[in-house]
Amino acid sequence: MSAKTFQAWIDIQELPKHIVSQFPFLLGVVLAWYVTGDINWSIFFTAMAAVYFMTNGTYISNEYYDYEGDRINTSSIGGEKQSVTSTGGTRVLAKGLIKREHTLIASIVCFILSIPLGLMLQFYFHTGVWTIPIGAVGIFVGWFYTAPPIRAAYNSLGEIFMAVGFGLLVFLGYYIMAGFSWLPVLVMLPWAICTPALKILREFPDYEADVTTNKRNLVVRFGRVRMSIVYAAMVVIVFLLLIPVVVRAPSWWFLLLSLPVFMLGRSAIIMFTGKWHERKSLETAAINGFLGYLALPVALLLAFLIQSSVR
Repeated sequence: MSAKTFQAWIDIQELPKHIVSQFPFLLGVVLAWYVTGDINWSIFFTAMAAVYFMTNGTYISNEYYDYEGDRINTSSIGGEKQSVTSTGGTRVLAKGLIKREHTLIASIVCFILSIPLGLMLQFYFHTGVWTIPIGAVGIFVGWFYTAPPIRAAYNSLGEIFMAVGFGLLVFLGYYIMAGFSWLPVLVMLPWAICTPALKILREFPDYEADVTTNKRNLVVRFGRVRMSIVYAAMVVIVFLLLIPVVVRAPSWWFLLLSLPVFMLGRSAIIMFTGKWHERKSLETAAINGFLGYLALPVALLLAFLIQSSVR
């Protein structure tokens, strides 16, 4: 394998974006520690590996099934310089750096590797009867997000799939450590709403390519003007859902939420006022929205972590 091919395999995994799944999982674990004062590190690392493989399988399969759209997409944010805030895929397949059929095999292998880890969690570590069902839902939404016959991202179901998949990560992190509780449900709700909101936002720069490839996501189906208002409204809902979380565990450390609130608020204002028509403003909205989205579970994680440490 040449150095160029090896780098292409690294790029297609979108490793920086794995923090999108690891941070909410870590948030769930920290919530469990906040309640019980204990962490089983064997369970922690086993589950983290399972989450990694499911996320990797999802990202790689998305590259495979989004090939046509990525190939003709010239308006994605980031362009050839891919970063954590980029849209439109890695373009590894569009450039022909890896054989497309090899990526399909790699994604299937990743999903398969997560299965014995899930079995180990439930039957060896006895993490609870819902461990495997939650993992099965994760594999289902990850694979059928772009794979036929469901192709959720192409049939206006992508937002729901992402809300379920990423929202469950908070609950999973808590459940395998401490069992069932309504606390992780309460904490995951703002994240579960923010996830589809971000997807809507990131569909704006890819709109033309999505229309060309008949990717019937919500922005294509209902139009950019309507969905810009919907995005702003969803951000407001996220802010409102954060209030019960702060009330449930009041602390000055929740001022850490100021950063994601500012970034998400800034992106929502740009979209609501129609400034997304300007390319530079749209990029600002998308970047702020994504960074605010990432900062949200991090701020919650740190707030609960610090509270657990000082009490």
